Amino acid sequence: MTGWIESGVIAWMEEKRYEDETVLVYFKGVGLTDMTDGLIAQHRPPFAHGGNVAPGEWGVIVHHMHNPSRDDFDPIDYRKLCPQGAELVVFEPNPCIAKAHGPKAYHYRDGQASSCIDYEDPDYVGEYWPNELAPVITAAGLDPEDWPHEEPLTRLISDHLGLPPLDRDTITVDRDLIASYF
Repeated sequence: MTGWIESGVIAWMEEKRYEDETVLVYFKGVGLTDMTDGLIAQHRPPFAHGGNVAPGEWGVIVHHMHNPSRDDFDPIDYRKLCPQGAELVVFEPNPCIAKAHGPKAYHYRDGQASSCIDYEDPDYVGEYWPNELAPVITAAGLDPEDWPHEEPLTRLISDHLGLPPLDRDTITVDRDLIASYF
């Protein structure tokens, strides 16, 4: 299921129609405890997470994009959370609700960004904007002008990287932490 890309994971989990500013991170090659500790160190404690997974499988964790209580609106440095041998896929469903920008997705491998995908121009590759997935996106023929394209693009990225679908029943949510943000 990739319907969470349209509103954010917490809104999707609650089956609500609002948009949230959460970030979904799939991780492999690093444990849930290390991901949690790394996010806390960057002042983004996780709102939700999947269970522990076997080595070599994808885990999931959800955190807020910002930390308004600290007046911290800087982006996370995911390279610090992606040691050698690890892989992360980061989805930002609503990178800027106020300006209505489309989602973004990032793929990190061994501490380096390998793909940065802006859903408004998904096959763009620039000098400082790597996108190893650009040929896959181009070959799929997805047109960002065709509405809606967020879910098909998310499915394409997820399928290509072997990401498992999110399952509401297997995600643990910290309701008290969410309440402290909203």
